[in-house]
Formats: sequence, C-alpha cells, structure tokens
Amino acid sequence: MIIRLATSSGFCFGVRRAIQMALDASKGRDIVYSIGELIHNPQFVGELEEQGIKVANDVTALQDSVVIIRSHGITRDELRILQANGNTIIDATCPYVSRTHELIQTAIQDGYEVFILGDAKHPEVIGMMSYGNLQTIVIAPGEIPTSLKGKRICLISQTTQQVENLKKLACDILDQVLELKVYNSICLATTQRQNASAALAKDSDLMIVIGGRKSSNTKMLASLCSQYCQTLHIETEDELTADSVLGKARIGLSAGASTPEDRIIKVYNKILKINGEEDLATSVHNIPLFKEESC
Repeated sequence: MIIRLATSSGFCFGVRRAIQMALDASKGRDIVYSIGELIHNPQFVGELEEQGIKVANDVTALQDSVVIIRSHGITRDELRILQANGNTIIDATCPYVSRTHELIQTAIQDGYEVFILGDAKHPEVIGMMSYGNLQTIVIAPGEIPTSLKGKRICLISQTTQQVENLKKLACDILDQVLELKVYNSICLATTQRQNASAALAKDSDLMIVIGGRKSSNTKMLASLCSQYCQTLHIETEDELTADSVLGKARIGLSAGASTPEDRIIKVYNKILKINGEEDLATSVHNIPLFKEESC
C-alpha cells in the first residue's frame, strides 16, 4: 500500500492567521467571542472553546466584549452593530476576502452590476453580498443568468471556487453583455490545493479528503477528486474502516484549508494500523508527498 499526501494540504494562510489572532486575543482573558465558527472544523472549534474562544451567532447580544471576526468575514450591518455596542473588534477576515469587499464597492461605484460566483448560503458570500446593492446577485456554479443584453457586468468569485467555474461563467455570458469585467478573486492557495489534489487523484485508487463537512473548500476538493477515482470525505480517522482502505494499492490524502495537521496525521496513522504497520508518523513531514513529476 502506497499512501501519499497532496501538497498544499491543511491550514491556509488566512485560517492560520485567524487562529493565531484568536489565540493571542484569548491570552489573559476568560472569554473572547468568535462571530460564527472561527473555521469550519467542528473538532478544532471544540478545542478552541476549551481555551475560552466561544462561538457567538447573534451579534446583537454582544456588548463591551472582545470579538473576533473570522476569516470568512461578516456583513457590513453586523460590523456596525458590534461597533455601536462598544465591543473590541479583532478583524481576522482573510485579506483575500477583504479584497472582494473592496472590489465589489468599486465596481458598483463605476456603474457595474455585480455577479458573485459562489454558494449563496456560505458566510463568506453573505458577507460579500452586503457590500453590493439591489442589483448584486449570487450565481451558483453551472447556473447561467439570462436577460443580460446591454448590461455592464462585473464578475467576481467566492475565494474558494474552482477557476474553471469562473472561466466557464465568463464565457457563457460574454456574448450577451455590453461590457464584462472579471476579477479572479480565487485565492492562490485554493487553486494550488485543487490542482495538487486532482493530480494525486488521477494517480490513486482511493482519495481520502479530510475536513469539516460544512467547509466549502473541502467539499470542493472532494467533488473534484471524485471525478478521477473513488473518494471519501471524512472529518476524523474514526470514520475509516478496514473495508474502506484494504485492497487499495495507492491511497491519496488531501485536506481542506481548515484542517489541522494533527488530524491529517491521525488519518494517516489509522490507515497504517489497518494495514498492519507499526511505524507511525509523529509529524506531517513523515507523510510522503505526492509529486506529479514522479509519475
């Protein structure tokens, strides 16, 4: 059995930054609040709660508190409410996400209607929408808007979408509009992670994608990998059984941007144990990386 890890797996820059800012804020304080789950990983969120970083879903209930804005960002109204209620705000919004807010506002000022490619229910997209206007709409991957003749459109994307989805949407609407401006707002780490996972999936019998089931980028990885081989999306090693991995000669591992390294190590070691091996990993660096050029 060969087990390999896709490059760029695990915490991205924005998530790592948000976690560090939250941990720094919690030092010397009994409790600080995160607006929504700091990251989409329930096990890690539980560990943060043990360190006094509590999840708050109602911004109106927070007054004179220390509040962390998670990497996904929040809406403009939520920010105003937090400020008005005297809270100390620690803004851990991913810079890539903050950039989309600025681009949307600029596009509207320049007279464009804004289309956002993404998941309308995702907190990042909900935050992006709040910087738009009544003409700002969300378009799901594969959806094609109509009645665009003569319009000036600005197309922008949720940061965790696939570049191919953005390209396709731009091509689908290009011949319908008077003018089209496209911002590639997909973060580089997302693209690198997707490309690395797809390459590994093409050379594997089974892909195991590790990350929260609410995590948009992890679900995207699982969907992408499933195009090339059998794919399992799991949150923890407890979900793996002997039946799911035995008989697979080449197993690939990939992890979402909100998946801690220790979770990757536990999944890797669980596979080794199922296979009867005793030399377990103590660090993610002990896990062989897949390099496309080695195929």
